Amino acid sequence: MSVRLEVGVQIAAPPLTVWEVLTDWAGQAEWIPLTTVAVAEGPTTGLGVRAEALSGFWLGRLPLGLLDRFVVTGWAPPVFGTGELEVLHLGPYFTGEGVFALDPVDGGTRVRCTEMITVPGGRAAEAAVRLLLPAMRLGFRQSLRDFARIAESRHRDERPAGT
Repeated sequence: MSVRLEVGVQIAAPPLTVWEVLTDWAGQAEWIPLTTVAVAEGPTTGLGVRAEALSGFWLGRLPLGLLDRFVVTGWAPPVFGTGELEVLHLGPYFTGEGVFALDPVDGGTRVRCTEMITVPGGRAAEAAVRLLLPAMRLGFRQSLRDFARIAESRHRDERPAGT
């Protein structure tokens, strides 16, 4: 059985700017607390990116915290306004799919993120995750607000003076 986590935010920046911030893997450390993201192998952009996100810290080569290994399985930059980034979480602590959908709206971009995750450990583990879901949703929503601030700041910096 999977657990669904869905959050969204509106950002006062165009979809292409939002996309650039979203797909800056190392830059995700700025908006996901206590998390570092690094490309593990292969391409650094587009389909097939393999990355590791660690919410915690590394003790040498040993990850202490929540490690998320993922691969980019969908890559549709918002060239014509809409965009979608899909990832497949490979574990070790959870598996499943994640989707970031970007839609243009008046004054910016609406971002919706949906995560469908499965945790190992059977029903007891899933019950624990369901109990934590409201806190996870709040944390994710705050991360998206921080993400929005970064994208909006980048957009302000990109505009020519006087506009």
